[in-house]
Amino acid sequence: MKSLAIEREFGSGGREIGKRVAEKAGISCYDGSLIAQVAESKGMSLDMLKEYDEKRTGSVLYNIGLLASYNYNRNNSQAFELYYELQKTIKALEMQGPAVFIGRSSTEILRDNPRTVRVFIYSSDMDKRIDRIVRTENVTPEQAKKMMEKKERERRDYFKFWTDKDWSDKKNYDMALNTSVLSTDECARILLCAIDAPSA
Repeated sequence: MKSLAIEREFGSGGREIGKRVAEKAGISCYDGSLIAQVAESKGMSLDMLKEYDEKRTGSVLYNIGLLASYNYNRNNSQAFELYYELQKTIKALEMQGPAVFIGRSSTEILRDNPRTVRVFIYSSDMDKRIDRIVRTENVTPEQAKKMMEKKERERRDYFKFWTDKDWSDKKNYDMALNTSVLSTDECARILLCAIDAPSA
C-alpha cells in the first residue's frame, strides 16, 4: 500500500476526504498538528508565531514563510530550521509505513517517493465551497467567502515560497479530484484504489 499526500482548496472537503481514506485504510493521518509536534520535539516555541498569527494573516504556516522571507541568513532562521525539520519528519514518518499527509507542501516533500500518490482536491463550484464552509465553520455566507479567499491566498503563497511552484497547477500532482462532481465517499474510494488499500 502507498502513502497519500494531499493539497486542497479551503472548502473543497479535502481534509475530510483525507481522514476518511486514512480511517478506511487503517493508516495514520497527519495534518496541521504535525508542525506543532515538530517544534515541540526540537525545543522551539511557536508563541511568537502564534501571536503574530492572531494579528496578521491567520495562518501560522504562512507566517513561517513570511518571517523567513525577511531573514537573509537562511541558515540561522528558526523558520527555515522548523520547515526543514518538518521535511525530515514527513519523510521519516512515510518510511515507517503508509500514511496520509494533508497540506504542509507534503506533495512536494514526497515528490520523488515512488510509494506516494499526490493529489490536489478542489471544487469548481464556488457556491458549494461557500456552503461547505458555512456548515463546517458555523459562519455566514459573507464570512465564509472572506475566509475562503484568505485561506486560498495563504496556502498559495506558502506553497510558492517553499517550493517555488504554483499550488493550483495540476501538473504538480498525480491526480486532481473535483468535489463539485464527486462526493466525499467517491473521492475516498478513488484514492483508496490509487494507494492500493486492501479495503478499496
